[in-house]
Amino acid sequence: MCANALTVYFVSHSIRRVIIATVCTLLLLQVAYFGSVLFLVWRARCKRRAVERTGQRRCYHS
Repeated sequence: MCANALTVYFVSHSIRRVIIATVCTLLLLQVAYFGSVLFLVWRARCKRRAVERTGQRRCYHS
């Protein structure tokens, strides 16, 4: 984040653009994080359904 803000500032010399770019970057990161969490939940659900269909129970030992 800091590197992005500094780069935008040195290129544009505008605090307003730094704030806009930083907020946009934060929003993009939040959307990517939310999407990855949704993907992991979806993948876990698919695996659970596949195991339930086959009737197999897996036991994991540490």
